[in-house]
Amino acid sequence: MTDGQFAALLCFDFDGTLVDRPSEPQEIARLEAFLAHMHRRGAAWGINTGRTLAHTLEGLREHGFQSLPDYIIARECEIYRRSGDRGWTDFGEWNMKCTEDHRRFHKAHTKFYRLLERQLAHEIPAARFISDKQEPAGVVTSDEATMDKVVRWIESQRGGWPEMTYQRNSIWLRFTRRGYDKGSALTEVRRLTSIGAAYTFAAGDNHNDLPMLQTFVAHGIACPANAIPEISSHVDDLGGFVAPHRSTTGVIAAIEHYFYPDESEWSAL
Repeated sequence: MTDGQFAALLCFDFDGTLVDRPSEPQEIARLEAFLAHMHRRGAAWGINTGRTLAHTLEGLREHGFQSLPDYIIARECEIYRRSGDRGWTDFGEWNMKCTEDHRRFHKAHTKFYRLLERQLAHEIPAARFISDKQEPAGVVTSDEATMDKVVRWIESQRGGWPEMTYQRNSIWLRFTRRGYDKGSALTEVRRLTSIGAAYTFAAGDNHNDLPMLQTFVAHGIACPANAIPEISSHVDDLGGFVAPHRSTTGVIAAIEHYFYPDESEWSAL
């Protein structure tokens, strides 16, 4: 199928949602059977992750996937579509705009990053500012409690930096320009494929998944049993599905809940 011919879109966070460590081969095979069944009937599926594209593909191989998704949203904002059997290309002009917006964003926030580095060095030594070619600005901490402290300090400074936001997953945090997150990227995929929120499903387990676990982004939302409490409560409050099982098994339960409610043939949301 080509873009514009899909009837529905399923979008999954990767680590902690679609896969766990270690993954159970039989559960991965069962998940792929569901996805293949729905794909034949017009449903595209994608991964929405903080990983890079290369790291995502490596993870799929590591966890024994025999098939590839139709779309990958990498680093919570870069959109790629599968091209041929193994190739990947930018989807639309989003990635070019994203790259340029973030180049300007990071340059404009150099002063903030210096303030943050000093704060970490003097007040939160268990946290470290990270910056390299692949990750221009982020933080890693020794534990989640330390990351909570970092986030509280960042929030106290947000008023002076209106374009700044961040994506947090456990002990990792990445700074991004406002308007770029898993929710906005998934919405762009929906726009490019002409798939409405009513026919979109999303599942995630951590802080950075919150922007896509919104009913205006995806009417069907879910999280596995290992989701952080904030995500479980959020999904439950919106009438989504909180799975009774972890990761892959929980995702399968969510797919069954939304797409196989009577153990009958596949139906769109």
